Amino acid sequence: MNNDDFRQWSRRAADWGADYRNNLRDRPVRPLVEPGAVSRSIEVSPPEDAEPMDRIFADFEEKILPGMTHWQHPRFFAYFPANAAAVSVVAEYLVSAMAAQCMLWQTSPAATELETRTVDWMRQALGLPEGFSGVI
Repeated sequence: MNNDDFRQWSRRAADWGADYRNNLRDRPVRPLVEPGAVSRSIEVSPPEDAEPMDRIFADFEEKILPGMTHWQHPRFFAYFPANAAAVSVVAEYLVSAMAAQCMLWQTSPAATELETRTVDWMRQALGLPEGFSGVI
C-alpha cells in the first residue's frame, strides 16, 4: 500500500467508524450467527495473490462484521472496555500508525513517562497519598 492509498483507506476507515458508532443502536447487540458461520464464509486456503483493498474491506463488512458482538451498544451491559471513547479510538489510530511498542522506557520513552504521569493524576484524583503508584 503506497502512501496515497494509506491516506484514502485511513479516511475510509475513519468514516466507517464514525458511521458505525452513529448507527450502533440499530444493530443487534449479539451476532445472529451460528457457530462456524464466519469460518465457513472464509476461504479454506490462503489467496495466491494479493487482493485489492476494496475487496478486503468488503470482506470485513460482509463476513466479519455480522459475527461481531457490539460491545459499545447501548443495550450491552457486560464488560466496559476503557478504549470506547471516541478520543481513545483516535489515539489508538495514532499509536497504530507509528506501530509503537510501549512496553518499556527503552521501547517508548514518551509512552512510559506519559503513563507514569497519568497514574499519578489518577492517584491525585482519587485522593490517595503520595507514594501510591503503579502501571496501566
